[in-house]
Amino acid sequence: MDSLSRKRTQQQIEITIYDKEVHLGSGQVWKEDQPDANWLNIADRALKDLKGRTTIVMNSFEIPAFPSFIQWMEDKYGHKVDDEVDAFPARNKMGTYLNHRFKTISTVLISEGWLLVKHAHVHKVQYVDKSFLITSDSNEESKFDECLLTIGHQPTEDDSQIASWKASCENGSKLLFDNPYESDISKKIDANDVVGVRGFGLAMIDIMRQLTVQRGASFKELPDDWRLKYCPSDASIKKIIPFSLDGLPVVPKPLGKKVDDFFKPSEMELKEFESTVSKNLVDAASLNNIEFLLDAFVPVAVTKFKEHPSFKSKVDKVTLEIVAREWLNDMSYQHEVILDTGMETKNYISQTIEMSLGKIEVSLDYVIGQVWRHLQPVMYDLFSHSNLHDLVMAQVIALDESTKRYSYGPPVESMIQMLALIENGVIQIQYVKNPNIECKNDYWFISKKESQEKCTVMINTVLDPPQLREIDSPIIKNLLQDDLLEPVTCDLGIATDKAGTIRLAHENEEIKLTALGRNCKGSVMGVDAILECFGSRIKDWSEALTTRL
Repeated sequence: MDSLSRKRTQQQIEITIYDKEVHLGSGQVWKEDQPDANWLNIADRALKDLKGRTTIVMNSFEIPAFPSFIQWMEDKYGHKVDDEVDAFPARNKMGTYLNHRFKTISTVLISEGWLLVKHAHVHKVQYVDKSFLITSDSNEESKFDECLLTIGHQPTEDDSQIASWKASCENGSKLLFDNPYESDISKKIDANDVVGVRGFGLAMIDIMRQLTVQRGASFKELPDDWRLKYCPSDASIKKIIPFSLDGLPVVPKPLGKKVDDFFKPSEMELKEFESTVSKNLVDAASLNNIEFLLDAFVPVAVTKFKEHPSFKSKVDKVTLEIVAREWLNDMSYQHEVILDTGMETKNYISQTIEMSLGKIEVSLDYVIGQVWRHLQPVMYDLFSHSNLHDLVMAQVIALDESTKRYSYGPPVESMIQMLALIENGVIQIQYVKNPNIECKNDYWFISKKESQEKCTVMINTVLDPPQLREIDSPIIKNLLQDDLLEPVTCDLGIATDKAGTIRLAHENEEIKLTALGRNCKGSVMGVDAILECFGSRIKDWSEALTTRL
């Protein structure tokens, strides 16, 4: 609407939104009915970039302005950003913000006859006689001139382990939850259940709080100590058994701005990084690896490491740059300046917490992860629709994914809570790295060395990446069958151009089928970042659409 408002001739358009959700605008990730235990994974300080909306003036009506997220949080909750300690509000608050922001648009458009909302799932999109025939789950059919896919998280084909567990649960009494964000998951679990958690990442932390804090437990601060004391309730779960293939915990973000500023590249470093990468991308099609990205990034990371006030290493800069490159290419690489992933998990968590609090010397890998986080917005902009060869783009995305244990790390308070649960014996950390699992009739038998446990409940927190060929939803399957979608590569998402138009190698004409969001991973980078939902990608799509009217 903002793009259309700037046109002299404002042709009325009819928009139909298909969405099964009651609260529109917030999507699945930011649902308003999810527990308060689920926190945002981006600091309030970083959300200053989620700007407000100015009044949109059309010829015959206006869409009112709406505040930025930070201003809205201050107006509604009295929340203020603190330079000392970052805050990570509950995700349902972001959902409420997005829903309210959407309603201030939709209410006007519905009353003006521009918008129709259908609370239905779309099962099929067909291209017939240069129009799109859309079929909903009630078999209602409607025709449209254009179609935009913003379908977010989609179900994927079950891997062999989950498939076998689901089959086994049809007969026994054990419980399997394949979606960690079911709104009432905690209510279905008894306090005496032993709960296995498949995955040791961010979703596991949400489950950890749902099974403890959400059921009446609490954490108590200790005098002159950053640690917390766990205080269970009668209803809180007594044993939680997380596990993953590598058993590595996520690494917490710095406590707040003052600690984080040591990892933030200077304006000059930022511009030099952007310039170096941009120059290489001028002839992007000729690049056959990502060495150019490492050439630009490694010197920045090593400089921040050496400039950090805790830096004590005697290793020279040239060697540090070699170590940084080796580690980025293989994160099992070991060196004295890299935190040893072979140490006990509890000690590893404790050390990364103290780095995040600014209390001990930082390791090179920790610095690399935080510097990467600061440079991600620049990389998202540079690499989206960059004309890199598909396989090279896949390498860029693989590197970004491999750093997410650091760059997408949780609030440090989350890891302090986890450590308290480990020390209290609630989280049984001895099974965390690839344990033996036998699926019995009424439980999962988990063992590692001399330890063994029977889990009566299993929660899968491993969220599948948006690989187009693996998605198991009717709309995607039908579009693939009709050759209306093509993946960037076999491991990535939908191929689109800068305006979001889906690229089809077999079509000479441009079909007005567009897509935005996480399912375009590979065409764009940074698909899971909330700020990208309000960035240039949306503007590019809307500007292109209005020129076609």
